[in-house]
Amino acid sequence: MLSIVAITFVTELLIMQGMSYLGHEYPLASMFTDAILLAVIIAPPIYWLVLIPIHKEYQKRLLAEGEAAEMSRIAITDPLTRIMNRRGITVGLLDAMAQAERYRTPLTVGMVDIDHFKEVNDTHGHKAGDRVLKDIAALLSDALRMPDKVGRYGGEEFLVILPHTNLAQARKITDRIRASVSKWDFDLGDKKKIRLTISIGVTQFKSGEDLEQFLAQADKALYDAKKGGRNQVVARKAR
Repeated sequence: MLSIVAITFVTELLIMQGMSYLGHEYPLASMFTDAILLAVIIAPPIYWLVLIPIHKEYQKRLLAEGEAAEMSRIAITDPLTRIMNRRGITVGLLDAMAQAERYRTPLTVGMVDIDHFKEVNDTHGHKAGDRVLKDIAALLSDALRMPDKVGRYGGEEFLVILPHTNLAQARKITDRIRASVSKWDFDLGDKKKIRLTISIGVTQFKSGEDLEQFLAQADKALYDAKKGGRNQVVARKAR
C-alpha cells in the first residue's frame, strides 16, 4: 500500500512539474498537497481492486502447480518402500532405453527377487514382510550410483536400471548388492531378526529391442538364477 502511495505521489509531482515547464504555474506547496491527496485517494482502490486479486491468483497458481507436482510424484511412488513403483520405474527405463539408443551407450537392467519371501509372510506375518521390503528398497537405493534407478516392480520384485554400464560391469555391481543383502540382519519386529538372500537376473540392452523384449531377457536371467539355487546373479546376453 505504501509503495503505491509513494509511486502515485512521485508520478503526480512529475506530471505537475512537466505542466510547469509548459507554462502552467503551480505553487510548490500546492503541488505537494495535490500529489499527496491524489496518492491517498488512488492508492486504496488500486491496492484492493488490482493488486490483491493479482496476488491471490498468483498464490492459487503456485498452490495448483505444487499440488500437481505432488500428485505426479505420488503417482510414480510406491507407498510402502518410498521408491518408484512399477509405473515410475517403467517410465524411467523407457527414457534410459531412448538415451542408450540415441547416443549408442550401454544400458543394463537387473531384475531382483527376494528368495523365499512367501515364507517370511507365512511364518512371521505381513507386517514383517513389509519391513523386509522397506529394508531391501533401502539397501538397493544406497548401493546404487547417482544415474542409476531402482523401483518396486511388483510384490517382492525390484527393477534396477544401470545406464552407461555394460553386462560385465553390471554383474559386478549387482553381485556386490547381493552379497551385502545376504549379510544384512532384517528386523522383523518383536526382537526377531532374520537373514535373507536375493536372486538377480541381469541383461544388457540391444539396439532395436522394445521394452517387452528387454525385460523378458531380464526375467529369463532371473529364472535361471532361481533355478540354479538362488542367492546368485545370472547375466544373460540379449539374443
